[in-house]
Amino acid sequence: MIYNNIPSEKPASSSDQTVEVFNNYYTAPININNNELIAMVGLLERKGFSPVAAESTAITILTQASIDGYNAMQIMDTLTGLDNIDITKLVAEIVNLNRLKTSQLGIAQTFSISETVTRNVLP
Repeated sequence: MIYNNIPSEKPASSSDQTVEVFNNYYTAPININNNELIAMVGLLERKGFSPVAAESTAITILTQASIDGYNAMQIMDTLTGLDNIDITKLVAEIVNLNRLKTSQLGIAQTFSISETVTRNVLP
């Protein structure tokens, strides 16, 4: 055993993080208005989201709106004018803000080759 005057620190263990997660499991740091949640879920379901995906996406969007100080109704007005692909891109971007940087979501893009390029390629 080494003796010194530096205060000893308790070594971090994986169980400390687990206990912290379960202690904070039922606490909601941000309050979401129920009417706004129902309206957002309905909007996302009309745009083609499944009920479970619509609810979890609506919670994510409303939570981020609350953090950033945006009005949820203005966000819904903006989402109403977007098509399904634009909404998917926006949702992926919002979800990426709340994820680790090592795990990002993306949207697959299909590229079409122009005729002039295909004519110039020799077989």
